[in-house]
Order: sequence, then C-alpha cells, then structure tokens
Amino acid sequence: MIIGVGCIASDQILVTNAKWKDEKGKIIRRENRFGGNVRNSLVTLSALGIKTAYVGTMSAQVRWKSALDDFAENGVSTEFVDFDDKSHPAEATIVLTGDGERFIVYNDEPLHHIKLPSAAKVAQAISLAQLLMVDAGICPPGTLDVIKKCSELKIPVVLDAEQFFVEKSLLLEMISFASDPILPLNFAKAVTGKEEAAEVVNWLWNQRRNAVVITDGANGCYFQIKGESKVQHINAYVIEAIDTNGTGDIFHGAYAYGILKGMDPIERLRFASAAAASVAVLPHGADRRPNLKSIEEFMSQHPALVVSGL
Repeated sequence: MIIGVGCIASDQILVTNAKWKDEKGKIIRRENRFGGNVRNSLVTLSALGIKTAYVGTMSAQVRWKSALDDFAENGVSTEFVDFDDKSHPAEATIVLTGDGERFIVYNDEPLHHIKLPSAAKVAQAISLAQLLMVDAGICPPGTLDVIKKCSELKIPVVLDAEQFFVEKSLLLEMISFASDPILPLNFAKAVTGKEEAAEVVNWLWNQRRNAVVITDGANGCYFQIKGESKVQHINAYVIEAIDTNGTGDIFHGAYAYGILKGMDPIERLRFASAAAASVAVLPHGADRRPNLKSIEEFMSQHPALVVSGL
C-alpha cells in the first residue's frame, strides 16, 4: 500500500481559448475538480493498480463529504481518515488558457486546520505502507514524525513541496529525511539559495537519498541517483499541452509506481514523464487518470527521452 499525507484542494476550473498575452478571454468551459498533490498522486497510483490510502482528517459536513466520495470513486482508501469539522479542502479557482498555461488563486485559511488522524491510525497506516507520498509544503503538524518513522523503517518517501506554507526550517528537515525528493526548479532554488541546477541537486544530496529530482517543465529534469556522484539531465516529451493542471502530481505518482515495480531510476523518470505528458495532451473534460495502456502507447509514439551529463 502507498499512503499519502498532505492537503486536498477543491478546484473550480475556468477554461478560455485566449492566451496570456491577450489579457482577457471568454470562459468556454467550467469544471469542478478535487486536486492537490497528494490527492492527484494517490488517484494516479490507484488508476495504475496500486492500493492507496489517504492519511488525514476531513470535515463531516455534507458539503465536504464529497471529498471522501471522490477518493472512494477513484479507489483511494479513507480507512485512515478521522472527522474534524474545521479540516476541509482548500478552495481555489484555476484559469487555464489557450496556450496551456494556468493561474491559481486560492483561499489558504483551511490549510491552518488540517490535521493527522489519531496516533493509532497513523501507526497502522505506517505498518502497512510500502511507500509514503508527502506534500511537505502544505501538510499537517506531525508530518515530520511520519517521515522520520518511514525513513527509520526504510520505507521510501517521495516528497514534493512548492511553497513555504510550513515554516522553512521544518520544511528543510522534512526534505532532508525523504529518500526521493522531487521539487520544481524555481522552488528548489528558493530552498537551497543556489541558482544553477547542478548546485541545487548537490546541495540537496545526502546519504538517505535514492534520488534527487528537480523538475523544470518542458525543459525536463535534473537528477542524481544513488551510487553515482554526477548530476544528469533528461529531456521532456515535446507535446502540444492542453491542460497541465495536476500533471506534476501525476509525475510524482507514476514515479512512485516505478519504485514499487522495481524500475531503475532512468526508467522511472521516463515512465513518470510519459504519464504526465499523456494526460497534458488530453482535451478538456477527458478522464485525467493515466493507465498503463495509455502510457505505453504514448511512449511507443514518441522518441525515447535522452539522458545527458551536465
């Protein structure tokens, strides 16, 4: 089982054919989705046939029961969820433009109230876990202890972070205990104070790591893997993106799938990139859950990604 800790988002999606440079555009589609790094990663893993569970709390109010229904519909267990009236998804409005870009505005007040469930449920979840997914930038108090326990038990920890909602020193400690931190380049620069990708990776490396991965959108990824001292780069698939919202989360989930299936690090990165890209090209309103067949078909139709040294 893969368990996940982090916030859930309730997203209103507004789609326009206009591009950012147009400055304004007509709304051509509206959607309501649940999102957030951990939610999307767990849903991805469930769609790929992996047993998953969310570890957290959720309001019992009728309005927010739909968040638990969303997990159920997508095969994600809520057996490690406790009810807490103040703990509910963050609300966001996301504008998707005709050139595949996005802008997110959100209310972060609910993030001050997210919690872990009871100690007994946390312990039970860890006892069953093969891997832990963490959104360290937005996570409940106590998450560091969960990460440390998994690290102690040699359970892989795939960690994402994109903002300093939690205090920076706490975030840095969570990152330090992760076996596989996967961070976007701009945020990783802010975390490390370094400007060059290789310097960022080197700063983040420690002996707990299986890999350090720094993502840079259409520019691919920079990474270092256990047993090798060099920082390498892998390019991204060349696509005409339609909707990239949540595809970074899909990347994380597919990468975790690769760990469980024994893929080597390069194979994991290629698989994760294909999973994300195969969803980014889908039309608005399509099912945004990748599956093995769609990923394999995508990879067969595109040149293999190339690894190079820096």
